[in-house]
Amino acid sequence: MYRHKWGTLILALGIYMFSNGIYIFAKAEFAQYLIANAWNKTLTSNQQQPPWPWADTYPVAELQINDDKWFVLAGASGRNLAFAPTHVSSTPLPGQVGNSVIVGHRDTQFNQLKNVQLGDTIEVKTTTGRQQFTVKSLRIAEQSQVEFMHSANGLDNYTIDHPQLTLITCYPFDSVLPNPTHRYIVRAAAI
Repeated sequence: MYRHKWGTLILALGIYMFSNGIYIFAKAEFAQYLIANAWNKTLTSNQQQPPWPWADTYPVAELQINDDKWFVLAGASGRNLAFAPTHVSSTPLPGQVGNSVIVGHRDTQFNQLKNVQLGDTIEVKTTTGRQQFTVKSLRIAEQSQVEFMHSANGLDNYTIDHPQLTLITCYPFDSVLPNPTHRYIVRAAAI
């Protein structure tokens, strides 16, 4: 009888942990449909539309890398990151002059960044049009190294008078440990 109690407890704990992981993934996937609807309304009305009534954010861009497409929310807060990649509001919007920074979780949408190669094309659609970028560098950095978020840092021979795009996610991709200290950084320049 004692053995069955421990087995039942371990099974219940396993089911809880598995369902919690599925919930996070499902929430991020379902949110993309709501954000896509808000994005389409934004494009037709030319006014910012929240993806759900209580949202304090709105879609700012559509990001496509290879066969993967995501909608990007304004404001890189933890709450917004739970639903979609987010734009760091202190940087220019994608396609504008300067370095636009978009961050995302490694275990939802930005897990696909591990498949990005040098020379790949990234397309960004905003309310003002489309812009293509080519991937110029892939790197791993400490979370404290924020210099890659600046336009005029001299890294990768970028200049501040052209649109740039930096995508950031946690690293390593397949680690089960929370709060890693490294970031995976994809930098791209406008074509």
